[in-house]
Amino acid sequence: MSHLRLVALGTLAMASPTFAQTPQISRAEAAQLYAAGGFPIVKNQPTDPCGAPAKPTITFVDMNADKRPEALFIDRGQCYLPDRAWFSIAAKGADGKWRQLIGQNGTVKTIGTMTGGWFDLQWTSNGKAQPLRYDGTGYTVPKPLKAATPSKTPVAAGGDAAIYRAAGFTKRGNQWRSDCDDPDTLSYSPGTIESRSDLNGDGRPEAVVTEGGTYCYGNTGTGFWLVSQQADGSWKLMTSSHGIPQFLKTKGVDGWPDIQIGGPGFCFPVSRWNGKAYVSHRREYEGKPCK
Repeated sequence: MSHLRLVALGTLAMASPTFAQTPQISRAEAAQLYAAGGFPIVKNQPTDPCGAPAKPTITFVDMNADKRPEALFIDRGQCYLPDRAWFSIAAKGADGKWRQLIGQNGTVKTIGTMTGGWFDLQWTSNGKAQPLRYDGTGYTVPKPLKAATPSKTPVAAGGDAAIYRAAGFTKRGNQWRSDCDDPDTLSYSPGTIESRSDLNGDGRPEAVVTEGGTYCYGNTGTGFWLVSQQADGSWKLMTSSHGIPQFLKTKGVDGWPDIQIGGPGFCFPVSRWNGKAYVSHRREYEGKPCK
């Protein structure tokens, strides 16, 4: 089996992952790590997706500032057309097993911002660059924003400004900002209307406002505010929290979806609407209860 080797992850900036020391791991764990990276060991040799012997380089970097290393695999060859390049990232779970967060043809680099406490990436393949963000379980291309559900209810005066104000944001220059007062650190990203959709089936839209930065939100890197349009066209704040909201199929009172709040780790809190407020309901990971 080839030795673990270190390479650089693109051009590192101040707000980028820190390199970590190569961990001491057993032969069995090394085999499991290679398999998680997409290079299963066959006859004591890592193999690529085409079944040919491979010699991927591995960088150990801390992608979420939890002082535990993640593994970045890089390999090149004819198996990875059209780029002749491959990358994957694996993380070690609480059970001691490595699991793949992403694996794709192409190249990857950090871009200096964070989502959910994890560094954002830029993936380039076949000449096309796309962002990658951590979604609570792995790295994915962010989904396009959903258009608001058509509604016959009045549109709130002030447009997007009414949404930001309902979330408690104020406009400073050309930015909408909460009261966290981040002093413009490199990781900071101002308020953004992340999505609009009818979450509870009442024919009126809800909007999710996000703000990013480790100064205010620590390793989580993101805060969110859920606001709902009322019958008179005004907007009401329903809930807010540090973390990445994921709206689940399970529901609380009046058809409001449960909200899983993602962040570092592998066991996330879930809040449920009780008719008056979103309150803590349970913890789960990939749809299963956890502690």
